[in-house]
Amino acid sequence: MEYNVPMENLYSYCNLCPRHCGVDRTSGDTGFCKSPSYPVVNLYKLHFGEEPVISGINAARGSGTVFFEGCGTGCVFCQNYDISHRLTGRGTKMDAHMLSDVFLELQSQGAYNINLVTPMHYAPTVADSIASAKLSGLKIPVAINCSGYDSVDTLRLFDGLADIYMPDMKFFSAGIAGRFAGAPDYFQTCCLAIDEMYRQVGSYTLSPDGLLMRGMIVRHLMLPGCLFDTKHILEYLCARYGNNIAISLMSQYTPMPHITSDHNSDPRLRRHLSAEHYNSMCTLLSSLGQTNAFVQELGSSGDSMIPDFKT
Repeated sequence: MEYNVPMENLYSYCNLCPRHCGVDRTSGDTGFCKSPSYPVVNLYKLHFGEEPVISGINAARGSGTVFFEGCGTGCVFCQNYDISHRLTGRGTKMDAHMLSDVFLELQSQGAYNINLVTPMHYAPTVADSIASAKLSGLKIPVAINCSGYDSVDTLRLFDGLADIYMPDMKFFSAGIAGRFAGAPDYFQTCCLAIDEMYRQVGSYTLSPDGLLMRGMIVRHLMLPGCLFDTKHILEYLCARYGNNIAISLMSQYTPMPHITSDHNSDPRLRRHLSAEHYNSMCTLLSSLGQTNAFVQELGSSGDSMIPDFKT
């Protein structure tokens, strides 16, 4: 069912994500995302670690990236674990007007785009902020960088506001999704979400200088020991969308300290990705005819890929 209430009321019985916690975030209650009824921004900056069509190749510009605290997916291996699984107490509380000002500031610094990382649990305010910024002179594309475990109704708040979507498609099997994110319905939910994102922004469209202006990049972070999930995901995406989207196959998985120090953690997550497995999936992607694709060097894993968050 689509939301037919004022934006600010969507936090009072929160069903913004597929977990449908139903808590009143306006009264101080928090659900799975552990987040209040206002956005908390840990960091915003020009960021150079995204795909070239997002970050560009000019070291003085980059992607105007806003990192939000909290998350409605909660993957145990999250590379941004320090800010996704808790509020740090060092983030900045922002309303829609303040967020709009941040977007305009990043534009003035030369950002190629506005890149909103994990914003969906603050969707009503973030949607308002994008609308306000565009009315106030924001001209660069706005990208929603999300987990893929998203509600179609919530995504519709961004219809006409988002220019680019950069969702993950993390898991295929219910068992792996349940173990690593407590979301056995992840794949089915993600398929519906990505269909809605594609409906909104359409086919992959580059500017003359090779920057993404509109469309989708679907990202898949390969996990150690989960080769067949990757295989099924790549086959699904290529069959359904082909080169109307870009697929980013990432090798940068890094075992985080809370994983390596916990002897009860899944042993697959305590090691790095196999070069043989990653190369085999790059070959598969090519054999499926996907030319709109990004791959990484295996040396991309490690702390260098993780921003210097305020924790």
